[in-house]
Amino acid sequence: MSSAFNVWLPRDEIIQSHAKMVDEVDKEASRGEARPLVRKEIEAHCKQFGLDSELVSHSHMRGLSGGQRVKVVLAACTWQMPHIIVLDEPTNYLDRDSLAALAKALREFEGGVIIITHSAEFTQNLTDEVWMVNNGTMVPSGHNWVKGQGAGERIKEGADAEEDKFDAMGNKIEVAKKKKALTSAEARKAKKDRMKKKKAGEEVFSDDE
Repeated sequence: MSSAFNVWLPRDEIIQSHAKMVDEVDKEASRGEARPLVRKEIEAHCKQFGLDSELVSHSHMRGLSGGQRVKVVLAACTWQMPHIIVLDEPTNYLDRDSLAALAKALREFEGGVIIITHSAEFTQNLTDEVWMVNNGTMVPSGHNWVKGQGAGERIKEGADAEEDKFDAMGNKIEVAKKKKALTSAEARKAKKDRMKKKKAGEEVFSDDE
């Protein structure tokens, strides 16, 4: 269904009519208890992120590599089995094998995932919806923007071009457009034209060069 049909309801209200379903879906919250902070449990959890037991139990954060620190953070953010994970530049310091493992894990994760990243390559085959920061505003864009859902305007080709700007009185501010780069053939022709003008005694301005 379209996201326009989504409705938020408080958990307590859902429990009144669908207690059994809530317990089936929200097992961690229904137990009302946190995971035990014991070495065996922590080591087993971190092992899923490529961190061996020796490193987890006997190393300080300052002694870890950048990639190992990222894995520790990922392990920490998933410790309480969240329904939604927000990742800010998760690809930093990770090698290719670790990136592949992270992508696989995110595909298999049954909750919601928000990724803030500059790496379009990492998210290209991973995300269902893409938003872009354009001139300080979040706008829908990208390769697979909601597949027909949503009311936001799509980013069109050439959207990085200058938009019309207006002063405080509402007058349009004329902005000089950037010149299109000449091809090698066009550059050679322009040079010949300049030489021809100089030979004929005509004045050649810097804009022609």
